[in-house]
Amino acid sequence: CEHSFPTRRSSDLGKEHKVSEIEVGKFCLQVKYAVTGRRDKSLGIIMLIKDITEVKEKDKELILKSVAIREIHHRVKNNLQTVASLLRLQSRRVENKVAKKMFRESISRILSIAITHEVLARNGLDDVDIKTILCKIKKSIVSYGFEASGNITVDIQGDSFMVNSEKATSIALVVNELLQNSLEHGFCNRQSGQIQIVIQQGIMYSNISILDNGQGFDIQDMENDNLGLNIVRSIVKEKLNGNIKIESNVQGTKVVFDFKN
Repeated sequence: CEHSFPTRRSSDLGKEHKVSEIEVGKFCLQVKYAVTGRRDKSLGIIMLIKDITEVKEKDKELILKSVAIREIHHRVKNNLQTVASLLRLQSRRVENKVAKKMFRESISRILSIAITHEVLARNGLDDVDIKTILCKIKKSIVSYGFEASGNITVDIQGDSFMVNSEKATSIALVVNELLQNSLEHGFCNRQSGQIQIVIQQGIMYSNISILDNGQGFDIQDMENDNLGLNIVRSIVKEKLNGNIKIESNVQGTKVVFDFKN
């Protein structure tokens, strides 16, 4: 409940002012009071009592929701990493090089999704910084089986902004595939090279560019026989509501895809 008191001039008020919260049964009350004094040295107290039970209940619900979200993302991440570990064990029993390559690509895709859930588990929110996700994707690809030369560098630059979990997962998969393609096909006969990932935030649409200075490839042949590029086109169109553009020649390859904010 709130109670109003007569208005006093600022010159009449003392400096002592305190705020406290008390619980009375199921209610949580905020108590504000101040000691006032006049020039004739008479004293008085101004007190305001406010019911903040509903506010406190909403705060508790948000905390519980955040904890639940973290736990869910943590379990999903652990389950995906377990699946990746099982596939890695199975791949060691396979001698065929093509089959090993397929296992490796599948493991990388699974880990790219797991990375998104790992970051979400730490934040306890449904939004995640896209630049953080891409930095972890880069580290994961270089670490898990794509033995690119140590002279091939991957640089990430551009804007840092938040996207929701569903969009982050789709972007992670797309960048994972494009980075794999650059490492696998762009530098087959080269000892050094550079890959750049550039993030640009827009008003309605944002875009991400993956550029390399590799040997390039025939886009028609690659699209007809490359599962990764087919996955990329499908995700960009259906999940991100965006477009993708691929340019490739002997000087390198540039892939740009956009997504709705």
